[in-house]
Amino acid sequence: MRSYLILLMCLLFLVQYFVGSQVLEYVLAICAIIAFLGSITLARATPRFFSLLMFLAAIVFTILKGDGIEEAVNGITANLPLLTLLVLVPLLSIPLKMGGFFDSILIYLKQFRNHPRKMFMGITSVLFFLGPILNLGSIRIVHEFTQRLQLNSTFLSKAYLVGFSTTILWSPYYAAVAITLLYLNVSITDYVKYGFGLAILFLIIGNLMFGFWARNQNFDPVHDQIGTASPEHGKRLKFLAVIIFSLMAVTIIAESITHWSMLVLVSFLAILFPLLWCLFSNQWKSLRHYLMDYRDNSVPIMNNEIIMYISAGFFGQSLTGTSFGQGLSLFMIDISQISFLLFALFILVTMVVVTYMGIHQVVVVTVLATQMDPILLGTSKEILAMIIMLSWATSSVLSPVNPLNLLVSTLVKRSSIEVGTRDNGWYLLSICTIGIAILTLFH
Repeated sequence: MRSYLILLMCLLFLVQYFVGSQVLEYVLAICAIIAFLGSITLARATPRFFSLLMFLAAIVFTILKGDGIEEAVNGITANLPLLTLLVLVPLLSIPLKMGGFFDSILIYLKQFRNHPRKMFMGITSVLFFLGPILNLGSIRIVHEFTQRLQLNSTFLSKAYLVGFSTTILWSPYYAAVAITLLYLNVSITDYVKYGFGLAILFLIIGNLMFGFWARNQNFDPVHDQIGTASPEHGKRLKFLAVIIFSLMAVTIIAESITHWSMLVLVSFLAILFPLLWCLFSNQWKSLRHYLMDYRDNSVPIMNNEIIMYISAGFFGQSLTGTSFGQGLSLFMIDISQISFLLFALFILVTMVVVTYMGIHQVVVVTVLATQMDPILLGTSKEILAMIIMLSWATSSVLSPVNPLNLLVSTLVKRSSIEVGTRDNGWYLLSICTIGIAILTLFH
């Protein structure tokens, strides 16, 4: 029942985006509150504590400012575009599952089982392109294959985190990029040249650094029983590349033509893509099975995200016009006037420290981005977005309580500190130094 409520809320948001009904806005706020209350008891302790704190603080700030019910409704629904994207994007993976693309990827990677550098490049590249669509599920899929090869745990933690962290920098299908562009009002067309370029650079750096590390390692030959790649698998991989490129191109072109929100476009595409796939493949029975699995297993596990996104949006909006919000804005302006490098480091360090405490990055981004004025900060919206994304990627790898770090540490059976700091610390230091230097130069 709760899954249906969440899905209904997402669909109502898409309708509201075009209708603009005040009544529907109130209905959405009620749905958001019900979803928040229904998820709060099922969430982890840390997200639950901070979400309740932010929600209650937002109520207090709203009352103290003398805002009416309309401002409260706007705050409660502020992050619904992002939540809709988060809920609906997993639908994009259904056609890929039905098409057998994942099997072809794993068999293709099998060819590199005794070539560590090629294997590393293969894994990081697969995660780079599949991460936006499958989110953390892309790591699980790749791990199903790699665990059968008994690869070095350090090798795996480096490959998984280098590959997936670069995804965070560029993809319009990833929630991190989506919320940043939403609050800074940046077009994906303007942003993608920065994000994709920097992501490719960091992917290359990660592979080069692995090459230096691998020189001093002994990798035992692997003998396995995984099938051999056939011409059919090769064709399937080429078709997959066409699909991913087409999805990205459609999103960017549609935004430039319609000027609709990128969040709305991606959400619509997530709904249409499985339907179009079945229209041409006639796999309707299989689609029904995957949709039921999505309803029963994918939607109900988003409790932490639901409460964090709703409360963070409400909290961020409630700070606007308060002395705290104005003080934060003036503080960032003062830092940027002293040194843009110092400002970039402030964002990076703040994101890492707060994420280490167990607070999701969406909270930091919502609070900071709503108080940022690129003109007063003396830079462009695109540069600000890149600084936030670089900070988000870094904190995701480093934080021992971040879902990305926790997943990888669990899969490779090592501690979160080892996976984040020991295995990938030098890589993160390198990309942060290079990334901030490049952004400061462009600034």
